[in-house]
Amino acid sequence: MTPNFQRHAVITTSIAICCLHAYADVPTLNSQSEASTPREPSIFGERTELTVGIGLGYAARYPGAAIAHVLPVPVLAIQRGVLFADTLRGIGLQFQSSSGLYVSQSVYYDFGRLDRDNRWRPGSDRLAGMGEVPGSPTSHTILAQQLTPSLLVSAETEAALHEGARRNRYRLGVELTPIKTAPDTVTIDLDAWWGDGRYNQAYFGVTPPQAARTTHPVYRLGAGLYGLVPGVGWEHHLDSHWAWTLQLTGTYYAGKVAVSPVVAKRVSSSSSAAIAYIF
Repeated sequence: MTPNFQRHAVITTSIAICCLHAYADVPTLNSQSEASTPREPSIFGERTELTVGIGLGYAARYPGAAIAHVLPVPVLAIQRGVLFADTLRGIGLQFQSSSGLYVSQSVYYDFGRLDRDNRWRPGSDRLAGMGEVPGSPTSHTILAQQLTPSLLVSAETEAALHEGARRNRYRLGVELTPIKTAPDTVTIDLDAWWGDGRYNQAYFGVTPPQAARTTHPVYRLGAGLYGLVPGVGWEHHLDSHWAWTLQLTGTYYAGKVAVSPVVAKRVSSSSSAAIAYIF
């Protein structure tokens, strides 16, 4: 998890942009004397922050896959005050206090998993006959606290909202920032992920109908810890506008998930690199 919430990579929609401008461009009806009076800062901010860029990612074809692939990662970020949209959390609201408390609530789309290779969505031909883990709009909540200038703790929940794809997962994480200078920020983090019974069964279990269509045996899973995810990130600012980031992440599948027929590799890694222009 990245502690600098203002610089998350973002994909947005015209709806979010319209909402931002609607709040920003409402004219006031004050007289000239009133207009000269200092106003309280608006929760919708004074300007829109925009970041655009491009990157490459290397990751497993699906959680637990032995085969990885490279894919392009577009970067498009927009934020104004408490409003934001990004690729990690979707579209939503955020708040950060002077004491280091951070809260965000958003909705994004979880693409689920296919049972065939796909350039853009998780999936693999190795899962042929397993059927699709359906996608769903998903509620995404983050709560974080900066304990010291270099130590942050956080918690996160994701809850699928589609009636036919109900599944939840949860994360607890700790993040250390050993290097923070004007041009460079280096972070080291460790996250633990839990899934409820529906989540773990959907992604790592095998139902009797799935077993009948594949060579995998029936495998049932309940709620519990499914993965430990350490990571290291490096963000470097070339100047006031250009910046690039590097991220390396590992995943260790734990408990009963680790020996699931769907998990071909218990330990996997992923990486990404991106360059962006900050307006």
